Amino acid sequence: MSRNALAEAVSFYDGLLRGEVLERTHEQLHRSIEERTLIYDGRPLYRVLRPRFITPEQHADLQRASVAVARALETLYRRACVDEPFRRELGIQEWEELLMPVDAAIARPNVIGRLDGLVGPDGVIRFIEYNVDPGGHVYMHNLGEVFAATPVLQAFARRYEISLPRTAPCLPETLKAQHARGGRSDVPQLAFFGPPSEDDSDEEELHRNFIRDAGLPIRIVTSEDAWSYRDGRLYVEDFRVDVVTFISAAGFAGLIVGCDREHPVMRALADGAAHFLNGLFRACFLRSKVLFATLSELAHTGQFEPDIREALVRHIPWTRVVREGKTAYGGREVDLVPFIAEHREQLVLKPATEFGGTGVTLGWQTDDATWSATLKAALEERWIVQERAPLSLERYPVHDAGQVRYEELYSDLNPFVWNGDRQEGFFTRLSRGAIVNVAQGGCMTPLVVVRP
Repeated sequence: MSRNALAEAVSFYDGLLRGEVLERTHEQLHRSIEERTLIYDGRPLYRVLRPRFITPEQHADLQRASVAVARALETLYRRACVDEPFRRELGIQEWEELLMPVDAAIARPNVIGRLDGLVGPDGVIRFIEYNVDPGGHVYMHNLGEVFAATPVLQAFARRYEISLPRTAPCLPETLKAQHARGGRSDVPQLAFFGPPSEDDSDEEELHRNFIRDAGLPIRIVTSEDAWSYRDGRLYVEDFRVDVVTFISAAGFAGLIVGCDREHPVMRALADGAAHFLNGLFRACFLRSKVLFATLSELAHTGQFEPDIREALVRHIPWTRVVREGKTAYGGREVDLVPFIAEHREQLVLKPATEFGGTGVTLGWQTDDATWSATLKAALEERWIVQERAPLSLERYPVHDAGQVRYEELYSDLNPFVWNGDRQEGFFTRLSRGAIVNVAQGGCMTPLVVVRP
């Protein structure tokens, strides 16, 4: 299906948004958002009336690219587990290093990961970050179901074949599959280490309820003293725990700070009697944006297989750790810090381990004084600089007093990767600003694959 054909599909869909179809669609979306708690920070996540459409060819290309980049990240992780100089180069912190003996040697892939990407006018996605503990999969699942039931999408489906890539159901399926590969015939049981956060409490509750509804028993734990490790199994009171995870960043910090190497949780993880969702050391390692600098630098070397090298060159923008010294850019050698100072219009500065858009500084939206001050701060901490990924504005319909009004919005496209080798489902956000993030005021819309 060509881009022109996709544009025709968008035009046909927008043409359906009138009269009774428009009003019933808006009312149904608005009502369903409340019923299914599609709320973030007190505001609805629904804003636009149209999903993001892609062609089957684009979908297949996104899947190939996502899996290839996920394999490259896994290669870096495996190297870091055995190569201390490489860990130093990546800036692994001392407290992260202390977690290596717990579960770094256990060969268990990520249950869930998410690559955050931007699609440029050329139709190519550039991945700018990796999220090792991604949210959004239950939101997107619910939002997709809500849109699928609207009069406008049902009318659209009478002319076009559509499919909504699955998101949330992949989580319990992957957990069950990993559990079965470990020789267990029952279902995995999860313990969530608390407390919950204020900002994400709605999503956290949706997430836990979805897991429960999928038939996986869970417990919420708020004390380090509630655990025991006996007879080769980890328990919270009399509840067997197969998978340990956390409710929020505070819960993760509590687990790390409150549980030393002799704690029942750490002993069970080290013995393989239970496992931490995505791995304890792995979760710390993969959260750093420094990995994208490493992928960018190694893309043209023999470190990876040919298909992975090709994906890195095509889908990873030029990225470097901010520090004094020479580096390669566009086939020539540059002095990195002066280069950053002189080329803010084409660069982005980011803290290495922040999330939610915190600290991200877009050079083309920043004056010289602010850019200079940010660069100075970046040299004193651990930051990366990344080449600006091409980003285009798209027109989306919104409901306005019984009429359709169009807004020019930026969007991102973020594929979920399951078990380290399977791509399914997307987290798609829209925003008036070039930092596309829900925490920064953005909204969501489901992704739909469209066929004639």
